[in-house]
Amino acid sequence: MGCAILFTQSCGALYPNKREGDLDLEKVKLFLAVFCFTAISVFGQQDADSVVQKVFRTLTLDEAYLPTNVDELLIGHEWEALAYWDTQEKKVEENMYEAVGDIYQFHPTSFVIKLKNPENPKEFLSAITGTYSRSKNRLILKSQTGNYLELLIIFIDENYLVMEIEGMRLFYTQIR
Repeated sequence: MGCAILFTQSCGALYPNKREGDLDLEKVKLFLAVFCFTAISVFGQQDADSVVQKVFRTLTLDEAYLPTNVDELLIGHEWEALAYWDTQEKKVEENMYEAVGDIYQFHPTSFVIKLKNPENPKEFLSAITGTYSRSKNRLILKSQTGNYLELLIIFIDENYLVMEIEGMRLFYTQIR
């Protein structure tokens, strides 16, 4: 379950926005998911630098890591959710799960969250749009219907983003 699903449930805002041509994106996503979740068998569970372990360590950081150029890293790119972890659960890899793959994009003052159909990942259900503000690691999103959602940025760099909403941590990879 991704932040967008929680946001959709909390604000009830669904805007149709089905995209065409997602086949290539889906192939990339499928490759990354298969690579990430089979890396343990390829590299062995004892490999401290395995892809899965790196994702898990980043997802379960104790403190937020924010570089000075957060806006530059966040804005303009598309971020796809790959994995999630509930902070109420133990910090073990078995409690990390594959995310639906919703796509988040932030512009200087606005955002778009494209919701994937969990039954058919080649299809987008709808999009949530609105405005947001950022203060340090806190993002306050306001949908077009006027509902609010708070996200905490836990980690961001040129390739990866971890955000937390209501105790749920999501790991994203930059896709564009």
